[in-house]
This record gives sequence, structure tokens and C-alpha cells, in this order.
Amino acid sequence: MLNSPCKQSSWNHLFFEQGGLFDLFQPWSQWILQHDEAFPSLEELTALLLSLSERPILSGGGFQLKFVRQQRAGRGTRRDLGWRADYQMRIFLSGEVPTRPANWHDFFNAWSWIFFPRSKAALNLRHFMCADELYEFPWRRAAMNRNAEQDFLTLFDEGGLVVVCDDDDLWKLIQERRWVELFLENRQRLLEEVAFLPLGHALFDCALAGNPKIHASVIRVKASLHGLKKRQALSKSEELTMVDELLAHELNRRSVYKDTNSLYALPIWGIPGWSRDSERPEFFFDKNYFR
Repeated sequence: MLNSPCKQSSWNHLFFEQGGLFDLFQPWSQWILQHDEAFPSLEELTALLLSLSERPILSGGGFQLKFVRQQRAGRGTRRDLGWRADYQMRIFLSGEVPTRPANWHDFFNAWSWIFFPRSKAALNLRHFMCADELYEFPWRRAAMNRNAEQDFLTLFDEGGLVVVCDDDDLWKLIQERRWVELFLENRQRLLEEVAFLPLGHALFDCALAGNPKIHASVIRVKASLHGLKKRQALSKSEELTMVDELLAHELNRRSVYKDTNSLYALPIWGIPGWSRDSERPEFFFDKNYFR
């Protein structure tokens, strides 16, 4: 349970023991613990990716995913790289995910692909669709800012949180930012009926740095936790796969999730078990955080 800032500059193979949003790493704890001296290499992360799924983990364009060293994209490098200079384009058309070795932010992005491969592929596909509509062929970046759809995709990719919830009343409390009612008065219902699953790799990054004011960007997956758990005695990893498929379906609804207004902000330290502060009732009356 995260309570105090952690140093981000060096590798700490026990990072997942903080619990809370890091609980997603528990099924892979033994693999992480084997790397007790340094960050896993890009080759090791790719090998893990290949070993975890019966189906290949693919980019939005259908190419086998692999983590490759990110190159500095100066003007000359961009000319040489062509479409590979565009991060999302490169993933879509080659499966190559440019990644900085020994970097927490990019390490957590790799794990987001492991946790939510179909959802990440759906985001990648939509990034490509936006680029294909906005850029001049052969996909040379136009002199313009991102459009509203790209802002949505980037915000959710970096700070997205999936709320698995079949209870319309609880979801309404999130939509209306009624935090005292949600986190304090309905704490037990949240523990029993709702799962909060981080997709955004920046959430892990900021939490590891001890950021006390993190807000996530939320999308709902309407499903019953009890229903998921009852289906063939599913394991946690199998439940996550099912949630990933449901979330990918939501993200493919381009006409529904089209700009940042499609997302709801949620102060993550109010989630039961994610911080020691969430055990103090007075915490939820801090208007600077629960706004």
C-alpha cells in the first residue's frame, strides 16, 4: 500500500509489494523477483510477452509485438526513419514498440501491453486511423496539433483506469464526482462489487514517485465481478483477459469515445486499499484532491 515517495531513478525489484494499483503484477511476481539487480532487458520483456498468451499479442495493424530500443528522433534521424519516426505509426505497421531501456515509464508501458494487449492494440489502431486521416501520404506529419480524438487516446493510454462495475448507482457517483458517498459511504460495496484496473502506464510511474494528487481517466466496463469469477473458476489472469476483451470492444466504438469528454476523472487514492489515507474518513473531505 503506497504511503510515501519512492525513488524512481534506480531499479527496485520489490516495487509491486506496495500493493494497491500494483496488485496487477502479483501473478508475475516470481519473474520480476528474478531480476533483482537491474531492469529486465527489452529482449527479456519481449520473450515474456511471447510466452504469456496462447494467441499472439499484436499491434493494431496485426504485427507481432516486440520492444525495441528507442532512437532519438532528430531532424536527420526522422528523415532516415520515415514513418518509423512516428511512435504509434511504427507500432501499427511493424509491431515494434520504441522503448527506453532501464526507464520506469517505458517499463510500465511494456506491462500495459502485457496486461491489456487487445485494448492497447485498439488504441494503436485508432491512432493510426487518425494519422491516416490527418497526415499527408506517405504519412508525413502535418503542421498541426493533435485533434480531439488523439487527445482522448493519449490521455487514456497514459492515465487510463478501467472501472469494472455492474452497479449503475455506483457508476453515477463517479460521473457526478460524489466522492464522499462513493469512497466513504459505499466503501464496502466498492470492495465487493467494483474492480479498478490501471491501464495507463503513467499511473504506475507517478505512483512510484509518490505523487499524492493523481487523478485517473476512467472508462467503465459494465460487467459483474461475481459473474466473471463464477465462469469456469477463472484465475485472476483469465479474468483480466476477459476485461481486456470487453474494454477493447468499448474502445472500438469510435463514435462514442471520441474526445476527452468521454472520460471521467477519478482521484485514485480514494480507492479502498490503494493508500493508507483511504482508511481515514477525514481524508475524503479534502476539497483540493476530491474536487
